Amino acid sequence: MNKYYKLFICGLLGLFLMGTGTYAVAEPQNETKTIKKYNYPKRTYQGKTFPKKKYTKPPTVKQPVQKRKTQKQHYRQNTARDALRSGRIVSLGVIRQRVRQSFPGKIVDVRLQEPRSNNRNFIYKVKVLRKDGKLLELKINAANGSIVGVKGNK
Repeated sequence: MNKYYKLFICGLLGLFLMGTGTYAVAEPQNETKTIKKYNYPKRTYQGKTFPKKKYTKPPTVKQPVQKRKTQKQHYRQNTARDALRSGRIVSLGVIRQRVRQSFPGKIVDVRLQEPRSNNRNFIYKVKVLRKDGKLLELKINAANGSIVGVKGNK
């Protein structure tokens, strides 16, 4: 056999033995050869051996019920509709007209905030994207449609 072929076979055999974790070491004794198997010791730290950890499932967490979330959303919609019917707030169409007159541009977002206490009014938060690319955030009193505050570059 070719010299390189023998080296190749020996190399494959060595890789196979390394992959199994068992090494064969030949030690000459008188005229007979014995082969000892060498196994690596278990992982130890300060004389203590650690067993392999078993996989455990993480504890299950109960998900919140989705019905509660949708009930709150309906509650907010009903509150806004009742406030509009009773005349406590101005309609969204009126608010849009007043915003377009004062701040020309595209209305990006409109949100109605409920008052936290009974003494306060509803507030519309309106985001306007102007033609020059600046974003304005307006606070508008929902009861009469007056502009309360402006954030951003005018």
